[in-house]
Amino acid sequence: MDAEPTSKKRPAPRGTASYQRKRAVAACQTCRSRKTKCDNQRPACSFCERAGATCIYATQDLSAYDPASLAILDRLDQLEHNIKHHISSGPSTTSPLSSMSSHVNMLTPLALEHEHHAQANIIEDSHSAPDLDLLPITVEHVLSWPVFQGRFDNHTRLIDLVKASPSLERPASVNFDLEMGVCDRLLEQCLEHVLSKNPIAQKDFLRSTMKNVCMNGPGWDAESCLVLLICALGSIASPGASQADWTMGRSYFAAAQRRIGMLIDSESLVAPQCYFLIGVYFMYNLRPLDAWRTFAQAVVCMQPDSTRALPSGHYSLEECVYWSCWKSEVELRTNFQIPSFGSIGNRYPQHMPEPPATDPSHEPKWYYYLADISLRRLDMVMRETVANILGNSVGTGSRHVELARVIPAFEEQLRDWAGSMPNVFNVHNTEEMVLHSILQGRLLDCYDVLYIPFLEATLSMASTTLDGAAVFDTYARKALDNCVQRVHENENESAATIRHHGTWLLIRTWTRSALMVLATRAAGRMDLLPERWQQPIIATTSVLNAYKNEAYDVADRLSLIRVLADEVGIALA
Repeated sequence: MDAEPTSKKRPAPRGTASYQRKRAVAACQTCRSRKTKCDNQRPACSFCERAGATCIYATQDLSAYDPASLAILDRLDQLEHNIKHHISSGPSTTSPLSSMSSHVNMLTPLALEHEHHAQANIIEDSHSAPDLDLLPITVEHVLSWPVFQGRFDNHTRLIDLVKASPSLERPASVNFDLEMGVCDRLLEQCLEHVLSKNPIAQKDFLRSTMKNVCMNGPGWDAESCLVLLICALGSIASPGASQADWTMGRSYFAAAQRRIGMLIDSESLVAPQCYFLIGVYFMYNLRPLDAWRTFAQAVVCMQPDSTRALPSGHYSLEECVYWSCWKSEVELRTNFQIPSFGSIGNRYPQHMPEPPATDPSHEPKWYYYLADISLRRLDMVMRETVANILGNSVGTGSRHVELARVIPAFEEQLRDWAGSMPNVFNVHNTEEMVLHSILQGRLLDCYDVLYIPFLEATLSMASTTLDGAAVFDTYARKALDNCVQRVHENENESAATIRHHGTWLLIRTWTRSALMVLATRAAGRMDLLPERWQQPIIATTSVLNAYKNEAYDVADRLSLIRVLADEVGIALA
């Protein structure tokens, strides 16, 4: 018999009483495609009337959406509007910069001009606008800080380190089980632990396709490749996956690899879905460079249709697939510091995917997906702004003073984001708490974009040579506070025991945090270090030790941290 897992009842219903049901105000299709504000005048908005354009409003009734989805979409729209409003209106009057010298307060708002141009570019069609220059805040960048005096220059070629990792183990023979009950169980595992974070396929389609492959045997086609990949990931995705599960997963994956050639001339959505799942499998195995290649291939498969405009309120699986592939590719590319190429750039896609009408049990997963996208969009704006300011000014002091002037507005947006989102995660559901933990880490990553440049500047120069040294130290301390907070929020769900699509990326952020603390200690700036400052070093060492035999870059970073910790008198197990 087909075994279906029993769904757990949620501790409290999330019904319509939790959210105010209202019809979201939707822009006309012209304003929506231009990413500009629509005044919603009927029968034609002001812009369309002036431009002589045909003004069309979506006819789909948004009341069909569940209240939580409406609340999420409405709040994300508000946040994006607030970002533009606050940046254009300048930093708040309560900015900590008010204590800086008068000549700093009288500086022209060049930083705000940077952000104004950044926002203007984002509003343009992403395929005609120039690509973004993104701020490098990687592990390798920290290793190159002057405080380390060039000691680790030979350790900053991440691609070389990743290529030195041992090859994935290949099964001696490809034996796998396509009995329907087994495949149903693996599909449920994949849906719960993989597709919950990236809704790139519909459950009914997967069930139908899997049933066909199980009944008729795997063919040499894209659909069979998809089913085998689902089984491979379902075998290894559970937190309690055994060595036997991983062995079976390798057999499914080896069979899927033999069918990858069938994807080349496929024009269906199955091809990018397969490439994406291949990338996720590589990420589970800590093979980020292989994953990046397949994520990039998935984006290329989607590119001809990625700019197709959809009416407001229209759920599009294609948009979900494109967003998942694009954000995974960009995140890895920024870690490897690989330049963008061709049609794949650093600008986020023009349209935000909209959720389908769904049952309440799917609400946390869609919330995670949309919230993650909104944070990534804000992260991109912040990275471009910071990179432009630090790259276009002369003198470390003046660059960072200029940057400090725009930080309060961004901090306010991040606080708004954190404070306005509905509480939808069940603390008794392990998978939902993993989603919550990932979002919290993503939020800290955004703050890192703002604060890490100040820590680097503070450790690289005598504080007396910096204008507004007190403000520099304030933001440097915030960067170090984040290092401790990142570890503290994950103490009860160690990254060493809960593996997922983003495990390698989590290892990277923890490693960066440990190196930032060690750099501060090596520079003798004990006044900047927070309480429990040793905790990121100890916790990161434990996580790296758990994965050191799987990836050479992990083992290399572990050895560097051990050396630096020993030099400053920290005893590690």
